[in-house]
Amino acid sequence: MKYVLDANIAIGALNRIEAVQQALSDVPAPEVGVPILALAELYFGAYKSVRRDENLARLRALAASLTVLPVTDTVVDLYGQTRAALERRGLVKTDFDLVIACTALSLNATLVTNDQSLLDGSIPNLQTENWLSDTNPR
Repeated sequence: MKYVLDANIAIGALNRIEAVQQALSDVPAPEVGVPILALAELYFGAYKSVRRDENLARLRALAASLTVLPVTDTVVDLYGQTRAALERRGLVKTDFDLVIACTALSLNATLVTNDQSLLDGSIPNLQTENWLSDTNPR
């Protein structure tokens, strides 16, 4: 696994944002995954949307085209370690964001996100890219 997509990047794919579409087309599908908790966030958004059925269908199609990444023992161990270390430094991340980041860490993959709290460099060893940014290295 080379890339782990956060929910905001998956939304970019769902909305056919050109930069996200281009980046995804440059990477073989088996090298891109989406954490199950990012999917949970996306399902929540789809269920509360005005175009619920349409958004659910698009989300299911996207999920079928990517590897869905589970929460593993390694992920939860990394979550505990990372959250404790961040809290010792006075830093707080949301639980879902931190589990998503730890999913990428567990796979030594790059987390692709537009979330500034994950792009801020505060999580040691977390490699990140933002496919929605003008300064994206792609």
